[in-house]
Amino acid sequence: MNTNTLPRIQVIIPEQDLQHAVDSELSAYLVTNSTLDEYIDSSNHEDVALVVCHYSVLQDDHASTITKMKAVSPKVRVLVIGPSCESTEQVALLKHGARGYFDSTTSLSNLKEAIHCILHGEVWIERHVISGLIDELSQQPEVSESQRQAVSSLSPKELEVAQLVSHGATNKMIAKNMAITERTVKAHLTAIFHKMDLADRLSLAMLFRDLRE
Repeated sequence: MNTNTLPRIQVIIPEQDLQHAVDSELSAYLVTNSTLDEYIDSSNHEDVALVVCHYSVLQDDHASTITKMKAVSPKVRVLVIGPSCESTEQVALLKHGARGYFDSTTSLSNLKEAIHCILHGEVWIERHVISGLIDELSQQPEVSESQRQAVSSLSPKELEVAQLVSHGATNKMIAKNMAITERTVKAHLTAIFHKMDLADRLSLAMLFRDLRE
């Protein structure tokens, strides 16, 4: 195996037992452990694809800490891991720049799936949290006439994918629901983003939420 082609994951978890368990689950990746200060002060950020950061490391100022991590590596994605927390707190973390929240009190067997989703542009949170995030970010429906016309240009399959995304479904869930491959789901999403002139799936979810209002 060529280790140079493996995504590099930075793990910032103070509690050693959890750190070792996470390292074990992520053995398919290049994993480096450090403290938050060590990560920020390091000069080697270019090849870090994702940071797995414990909730406790964020302290009281979540936005500032995540901003610091992204400042040293703007393209890095951040997955927060920690105990169960309220959906409002998970929404706040997403708004501050995290790409997901993983509940460490559950089995870590899904951690690789969470990493895979985030590395491929998705978010990792409970489905009801996505509804909360959409509600937070979109208080009033604002759908333009051109966007309504763009929706009418979607094929039946594309429309179904878009609707499932708006309810918080991941690519894997959509593929299972529609009996198609994840590759086909991604192809549909690419076509949808192009037709709708949207940047990402969150924008898509917000738009279709507004259409339901």
